[in-house]
This record gives sequence, structure tokens and C-alpha cells, in this order.
Amino acid sequence: MKKLMTLAIALSLVSGVMAQDKGERKVMEKKRERISYFKNLTPAQRAELQTKRMALKFDLDDAQQKKILKLNTELAEKRKSRMEAYKKGDRKAKKEWTAEDRFAFVNARLDAQLEVQNSMRDILNEKQYQMWKRDQHRHKRSFKKHRAYKHNKAQSHKKFQSHKK
Repeated sequence: MKKLMTLAIALSLVSGVMAQDKGERKVMEKKRERISYFKNLTPAQRAELQTKRMALKFDLDDAQQKKILKLNTELAEKRKSRMEAYKKGDRKAKKEWTAEDRFAFVNARLDAQLEVQNSMRDILNEKQYQMWKRDQHRHKRSFKKHRAYKHNKAQSHKKFQSHKK
């Protein structure tokens, strides 16, 4: 009887974990599909859509919309140029980063984030800024979850390949 109960508990735990993984997979597939809709847009088009979403979410006035559109356009242009540079580079060859390289990269990224944050603080009122900060925190958390999911998926694929051999 104990063995039967242990087996039933183990099966319910395994099925629960598998269902959770399937749900996460569906969410990630939906996000990937949503991203593909916007893949071929120009940076100006992306910035305009981003600004309109922000206008709806934060109830921006016309002056704020114009300033944020300018900021979003600059950010979209920078992002596009970085993506093109990344695509031109050899992604297969892993570059070993020195401590100075890593420090310079992280320092530049944090400087850019501070610049955006200060710009948003200047453009938005206090309530809007607090909402924006909360959204940034949520976005960061979901990105970390997505990265962890991709990492776990890659690790399980490597394990499968090593067992296959």
C-alpha cells in the first residue's frame, strides 16, 4: 500500500511539472510569434508604435509624446545598429572576454540605462515615472525568466545529445 501511494504521489508530481513546462513553452512561443510581426519594421515605425503604447498606458500629453517619440527613435536606431553589427560578426567563435572588456561593456550598458532613466524622469510626471519604473522592473524580470528558459532548454538539449552518443 505504501508503495502504491508513493507511486501515485510521484506520478502526480511528474505530471504537474510537465504541465507547467508545457504552459511556459506556450507562453514563449506566443512571444516569439508576436516578435516576428515587428521584425521587418523600420526603427522609426517601431519608435512610433512604442510611443503610442506608452501614450495609452501612461496617459501622455502631446508634448510628452513628442519628446518620448524622439527618445524612442534614438534608442531604436542604436538598437538596429547594434543588431547589424552583431549579425556581421562571427557568432560561432566565442570571444574570451578579459575583465577590462567585460567591465567596459557592462559600464557602457549601465550608462545608457541611466541616460534613458534620467530622460524619462525629465519627461514624465511623478506618477507616470513610477508606473514606467514598475514596467521596467517587470520587463527585466520577464527577460531573466526567458533567458533562464532558453538556458535550461539548451542544457537539456546538450544532455540529450550526449546521451544519444
